[in-house]
Amino acid sequence: MEDKQRAEEDAWLRSAQNGDADAFGYLFRRYHERTVRTLLAMMGSEAEARDVAQQAWVKAWQKIDRYNFEAAFSTWMHRITVNTALDALRKRQREQQRTGSVEEIEQKPSTDATPDRRLQINERWRELLSALDQLPEEQRSALVLRELNGYSYQEIADATHVKTGTVMSRLHAARQKLATIWKNRS
Repeated sequence: MEDKQRAEEDAWLRSAQNGDADAFGYLFRRYHERTVRTLLAMMGSEAEARDVAQQAWVKAWQKIDRYNFEAAFSTWMHRITVNTALDALRKRQREQQRTGSVEEIEQKPSTDATPDRRLQINERWRELLSALDQLPEEQRSALVLRELNGYSYQEIADATHVKTGTVMSRLHAARQKLATIWKNRS
């Protein structure tokens, strides 16, 4: 991010930290779709991704006073997003284990007529999401951050609290496993 853009975003952040909901709304509008894309790849369902995105943004608003300007806001927000998704995935897994059945979530294209709708899920996208769902959480997160969101190795390391070498290793393993899964699909 350029220095001028970073300074502008920092001004919005300071206003949000002072309770300005409109300033936080600016940040929301700027990063919301990126958040949803990340969550869609992690959750496998657009409806669930949007629900978790809402939870993540509520957490961000509640914790905005803790943002310390050390990392980019996008990195900080991503950390909240991934942690919220991991919590939701763990909750889903506990519920599935408790009921003894694993429900297959079938995503149907939404009938919402909103003009901002960018996420149209087709059969190939569902196949990819299914393949991503087979990866371990750490590998899936690293792959989604890198390939869908364009994060650098360092940004992924910062967001996931690991070293860049670990990020590279996870990405390599994720790509190999995903290639195998993709090749073996029926």
